[in-house]
Amino acid sequence: MAASYKHIFGPVASRRLGRSLGIDLLPFKTCTLDCVYCECGRTTELTKRRRDFFSPEEVLAELKDWKEAGNEADIVTLAGSGEPLLALSLEKIIKGIKEITGLPCCLITNGTLFMDPSARRAAMNADIVMPSLDAADEATFKKINRPVEDLSFAEYLEGLELFCREYRGKGKINLEIFLVPGINDNEDQIKALSLLSRSLHADSVQLNTAVRPPADKDVMPIPREEMEKWARYFIPKAEVIASYHSAPLKESKAVSEEALLEALSHRIMSLEDLVEAKGYPRKETEALLRTLLEKGLIRSRAQDGKDFYYV
Repeated sequence: MAASYKHIFGPVASRRLGRSLGIDLLPFKTCTLDCVYCECGRTTELTKRRRDFFSPEEVLAELKDWKEAGNEADIVTLAGSGEPLLALSLEKIIKGIKEITGLPCCLITNGTLFMDPSARRAAMNADIVMPSLDAADEATFKKINRPVEDLSFAEYLEGLELFCREYRGKGKINLEIFLVPGINDNEDQIKALSLLSRSLHADSVQLNTAVRPPADKDVMPIPREEMEKWARYFIPKAEVIASYHSAPLKESKAVSEEALLEALSHRIMSLEDLVEAKGYPRKETEALLRTLLEKGLIRSRAQDGKDFYYV
């Protein structure tokens, strides 16, 4: 049986990043925001105080063990149960990731802590940074992102602008915008977001929507046709990254209850996700999911006619 890790998950097949090994630096679910669309659910620790939730030595020891076991990936991605910039030793961890694996590092962040110079300095070491920008004003920011009490949209935007300016030329910035029906999916909001994205000089703009069960069950996905319409408001045209469907992996890997529990402990996934992203055989995976549900080890939630599973 493959080793079970506390901080490492994957690799998973990512259309944007290739085979991506995830590293989670936070206890579930610790963040500066409580976004209505978050697939991890509601934020249980809403904070902007940076600290080490786990020792960097513990995280890097797992990564070293993973590497020495002969595992491979295309990139290491810092993401998971909350906001990675909250980890005080992030700079040390990113440098350690590169030393141990020799792989590029991607940081997925909501960008709310970039007003902190040490947070910006840490993020400078990533090869790809994927910050969020879902709002163009304070009211929309509060409706969609529900920030920690003393975090304003003006502070967030100023920090993001500072980081983008300082990071330019060091790596790629892929700006992600999450569209929520009835809040930021109208022409005025899209035009404002387009202007902001151009001022940040991001390498790309990526549009997403709630194709997985969100924290707020009333948040519905926006149809692909409408997403493509909004994408044309951006210069250059934004890319729609919402996973309406994926191309399956060619190889099927062996699957077990333990493998499914580990995968679902880090991310809510559908049967299709497990088959397409993890490469597990459909019939065996479907049968094991039923068994785990019967044992009470996992639960399921429906979204847009599809069942998603989680620990």
